[in-house]
Parts: sequence; C-alpha cells; structure tokens
Amino acid sequence: MRNMNDRKRYNKSSLKNSRKGASPAERAGLVEKRKRSKKNELSFLGDTLSAVYATKKWRHQWRVFRLAQDWPAIVGVEVARLTAPAFFRQDVLWIFVQDSAWMQHMQFIKLDLLTRVNQALAEPPIIDIRWLLQPATLPQPKRHVPESHPVDPRQEQSFRQLTESVANQECREALQRLWQIFASNTE
Repeated sequence: MRNMNDRKRYNKSSLKNSRKGASPAERAGLVEKRKRSKKNELSFLGDTLSAVYATKKWRHQWRVFRLAQDWPAIVGVEVARLTAPAFFRQDVLWIFVQDSAWMQHMQFIKLDLLTRVNQALAEPPIIDIRWLLQPATLPQPKRHVPESHPVDPRQEQSFRQLTESVANQECREALQRLWQIFASNTE
C-alpha cells in the first residue's frame, strides 16, 4: 500500500506529464500566477482575464477582444475606422464592414489582412476571413414626456420664498427655472 508521500509525488509527476493536454493558460503558467494572486499578491489584470477566458473555454471571445483592442495598429487607421472584428466561427474571423463597397475593397486586401491578423494573434492561425455588413444601430425607445400644465401660483410663490436664501442670484434663478419645469411636467 502506498503512503501519502508517494501519492503526492505521483500526482505531481502526472501533472507535469499531462501538460500536453492542458489549456493554453496552464501551459503558459498563467494558472500558477492566478493561484499566487490569491495570497494577496498583485497580478496583472490581462494575465488574470486571459486565464479566466482560457478556463471558461472563451478563447474565441478573448481573441476578438484582443483584435478589437489592437485593430487600428493591425489594419491601419483608415480601414479600422470602417471595419471591426465581429466574431470567430471555428478558425474563421468574421469582420463587420460599413458598406458593400468596403466589403469589395476588403476582398482585394484579404491575403495581406489574413497575414497581419495571424501575426498579431500569435495563436492558432485563422484560416479565412469573411465579411459581414455592420448592423444598424437599434432604434431608441420613445421616451414618455408628460404634458405640461399650469403651476399653482401659491406653490410657485412658496418655492420663491424658499429660494430667497440662495445668495447667488444666477443660481437662485436657475433653481427657480428648474422647479418651474419640474412642477409643470409632473402628473
């Protein structure tokens, strides 16, 4: 029968041998950094987020985040102004493009762009880039504005007396105008 020390030694050696199947964060040593940070040591947020994304199987979302962060440097300021990385589907990067004319232009520079993106990611390479028209912004819901109605003169006089103690005349008048708008729009 094995004693406890043999078991620990066995587990440590099996951990070393199982690194081939480990996540990228474990191979890079980021998990160890995260464990150290629990001992009240400071760690870089980027290292911690990278480790969290790796353990949660959010690798593609992390790659899109990194691409979006460095997008102007990767593709150039002019192209970055009209495009944005959208998402990954397996090893294919989808890019939002402002309009169909830019979609056509991007098709002409696709190979160069593919090379630049793969150099920037330095992870498993993407095999293709596809384009998607940028979605229109969602319409804003209509805000309910109550109908204004006349203000009771007694309430207005009462508020004016209340604001007489404000020394600055400009502030006093602004406060009275604000109350006037509020009182006339409350239901």
